[in-house]
Amino acid sequence: MEKIFTIAILIHVLAGIGALIFGALAIILKKNTPKHKPVGRFYFYCMTTIFVTGIFLSVCKGLLFLFFIAIFTYYSTIIAYRALRLKNLHNGQKPAKIDWIVEAIAGVTFVGLIIFAVYYYIENRDMNALIPLTFGSFGLWGVIKNTQRLLTKPKQTLYWLKMHIGNMLGSYIGAITAFVVNQAEHIPLPPIVLWLGPAAILVPIIVVELKKVKTQPL
Repeated sequence: MEKIFTIAILIHVLAGIGALIFGALAIILKKNTPKHKPVGRFYFYCMTTIFVTGIFLSVCKGLLFLFFIAIFTYYSTIIAYRALRLKNLHNGQKPAKIDWIVEAIAGVTFVGLIIFAVYYYIENRDMNALIPLTFGSFGLWGVIKNTQRLLTKPKQTLYWLKMHIGNMLGSYIGAITAFVVNQAEHIPLPPIVLWLGPAAILVPIIVVELKKVKTQPL
């Protein structure tokens, strides 16, 4: 079992490196170049591998927070991927069962993160409880917004492109955060800064990128 665990860690790390590289390339190449799609596909495969190995490792070691974070990060990845399959919601397209399953699992997970944060703070009186609380609250907000989008006919064009860009960049923030946290021993900053810092810096960039997508009323 120890050998399998070691192999899983190795695959997890290699996939993480791949995600950082292919994610950066996908951002640089952007959607209007022919190489964006295959590069983005490799990024999706890397993130999927990270998710599978992350779940495996968290279950083996009983790390509940890692389990939650694996789902949190992959949620953005899968939503970005599904956005490319949901381009006709404004024309009466119905979400697939997988879309509802994803939202249900994510919703339960993010509520669990919030409960975990509250319990952790009560037990330890540690402000690091803000880490799972922030992830859980932000994730739950995303589930609510995505569910509304699936239930309500979109009122603007290119809604799917904004979903794709926003969530792919969001998942890339997750990959960067994982890298930063794993280098914690070399970075003299509090854990809360390492966990939330990348999002605090990069989320405004996502907002700027989404504003560049010129949508029109349907």
